[in-house]
Amino acid sequence: MLKTVLNKSLSLCDIDAEMNRLVRLDESYVTDSARYHLAAGGSRVRAQLGLEAANALALDHHTSMVCAVAPELLHNASLIHDDLQDGDITRRGKPAVWSQFGTAIALATGDFLISTAYLTLARHPRPGMALTAMHNAISLTIHGQMQDSDSAHHSVAQYAEIAANKSGPLLALPVCLALIAADAPGQDIALRAARALAVAYQSLDDLADKSLDKVNGSVNICLLLEASGLTPAEAAASTCSRAYGALKTARREAKSLTRAVGTPFLQLADRLDQQLKDTNNAN
Repeated sequence: MLKTVLNKSLSLCDIDAEMNRLVRLDESYVTDSARYHLAAGGSRVRAQLGLEAANALALDHHTSMVCAVAPELLHNASLIHDDLQDGDITRRGKPAVWSQFGTAIALATGDFLISTAYLTLARHPRPGMALTAMHNAISLTIHGQMQDSDSAHHSVAQYAEIAANKSGPLLALPVCLALIAADAPGQDIALRAARALAVAYQSLDDLADKSLDKVNGSVNICLLLEASGLTPAEAAASTCSRAYGALKTARREAKSLTRAVGTPFLQLADRLDQQLKDTNNAN
């Protein structure tokens, strides 16, 4: 399990407080909905990755905050937009922003959180390079989202690529921002590790959500494998095998990162590995 108290003086509570401070700078219906969404919680994985990477590189308090807050704001913006695009009514056990405040407010709230993430980078010691890294991460994420929307008939290989594109860049971003701040190499390695972790994440979700996805007509790797001729048990086993393979790749890449910056990726891989074991035991 990733630590909840990180970078000596910073904790995830500090990250939540900073995000709420930022969205309160201008009071409006949009900031109300942003606070509503953030209050629903979440695992704050990207914030954890940012703080751990910053700690490994001995970055200062303000830079560590940037590495954690900017990617976390982007991730939450993507959730709001995803719920709107997919028509998902709930998020984290509460009405999704669009179903609570309306589609126009939801669209504006996601945009507002993206803009706030860019504002956060003003405190990064290398803002130009940080802006470029964040833009590239957003562009890749959008590309993955559009791949997902363009076709309902994905192959298994295409589906894995889409999962890597949709989630990998924002998992890599906090580590990349820390590497940039420390003038250290490894952004490409961080992205490869994060893309592999994204595939493992998606595999776990699909194992858990197979029945619901079948009812809703959603794409699911287990269902794709069954459609190719595998039995449900064989499809589940194949999905687990693919997830373990992705975790192996993530660990290999993470271990090659400088100055233990890959440690948070390794911790996340261990957590996903345990979840896979729990899933197998439950079945």
